[in-house]
Amino acid sequence: MVTESACETDASRVGKIAALNVALWVGVWGCDARPERHADARSVVAPRPEPSLAAAEKPAPEKGPLNVVVILIDGLRYDMPWLGYERPIAPWLTAFEPRTVSYTRAYALSNMTARSVGALLAGRYPSELHRDGNFFTTYYPENVFVSERARDAGHATLCAHAHAYFVAETGITQGFETCPLLGGTRLNNMSKDNITSARMTELAKELLSGAASKLGPERRLFAYFHYMDPHAPYLPHAGRPSFGKRPRDLYDQEIHFTDEWVGNLIEWVLAQTWGGQTAIVVSSDHGEGFAEHGFYKHGYEVFDEMVRVPMLIYAPGIRSRRIETPRSHIDLAPTIMEWLGLPRDPGLPGRSLLPELEGGAAEERPVIVDLPRDRLQDRRRALIEGHLKLIALNDDTRFLLFDLKEDPGEKNDLVATRKDLRERALGRYRDLSRKIPLEPVRGFAELKGAPPGRRW
Repeated sequence: MVTESACETDASRVGKIAALNVALWVGVWGCDARPERHADARSVVAPRPEPSLAAAEKPAPEKGPLNVVVILIDGLRYDMPWLGYERPIAPWLTAFEPRTVSYTRAYALSNMTARSVGALLAGRYPSELHRDGNFFTTYYPENVFVSERARDAGHATLCAHAHAYFVAETGITQGFETCPLLGGTRLNNMSKDNITSARMTELAKELLSGAASKLGPERRLFAYFHYMDPHAPYLPHAGRPSFGKRPRDLYDQEIHFTDEWVGNLIEWVLAQTWGGQTAIVVSSDHGEGFAEHGFYKHGYEVFDEMVRVPMLIYAPGIRSRRIETPRSHIDLAPTIMEWLGLPRDPGLPGRSLLPELEGGAAEERPVIVDLPRDRLQDRRRALIEGHLKLIALNDDTRFLLFDLKEDPGEKNDLVATRKDLRERALGRYRDLSRKIPLEPVRGFAELKGAPPGRRW
């Protein structure tokens, strides 16, 4: 049963979604208000379950369906310690990373939660999903999420969340048999109740324990847990390393705090009797900006700090290594389906990652980042292929081009100076982009920057 947030009780479906979107006008989504210090809630240290991760590892089982646990850490940037970031902000994940297939150039499907998560679960680009035009997107039942495919095949499906967007009325939880929202969750929450990683871990264990009691050779589980603490506002945590008082400093401490609780959950999963038959994905729904291009937080743009994310995959039978080939979350739904033993859907644009997870070549293929219009955001797309990145603006009439190898900060636009690269990238972008259906939005939201009459 979904626990409704305090500001949403006794509201109709339409009223709830309207409240989510009206809240934007008072700065709810990543607001800039300075939070008060609540040291008591930040001194909690996650207990380490026994046995440890190393002891919990088991020989790979015979081929067959696996359980799948997806963990998204909201706003987790790509520049993590294992990729050279100088601060030790994620000690548990840094120790875990060598045991995984680590994608060093992974991309979310879009630049914000309400656009990227639904697309990940559907295995489709946001522009082709049935949705409304609000910032806090409502997804309609015509979309088919991997959670629905798993449920309909008889598998257990469960999730848990700590942000008021994740209510059933938005359609984002469709297909999950149970998907509670943490108690006390509100939209404009800057108090100690906004620190949720410890409670998320305990709730995840409770839900997984209940589902595990009903598993069998043909019945597996698909679980998705969304950790919110790194999301703005960035709150300080007593008893943690102090990196300073600037927004990035506080954000880094939030990562350190969340890292321990995510690690606690993963260790617990791998220590269970069913843990040896479980695949685990750790990634993020988007990145976070700290003025690299004049923007803070996320949304609105598709520069790498907004859309490039870590992605670690741990599963029986995989060969641990780093893959530097660009990859997209578009591939996660087909991968999850294959792990669960579900039929392949040739209509999905992504490909299962299992061949390369099991040691095969990670062949180059293009990545598309897709931001369709909504009430507040204009349309953006990006193509990443090799080390080139093309950003499309203004309904594909203006472009930016970057060489990410020579210019990882995306500061030197090559559109005017490298005609050869521009024409090659434009040709590839136009060919790929036209293959993505443009589903008109429903409802009465006025789309930012749209020509008259255009609903996409």
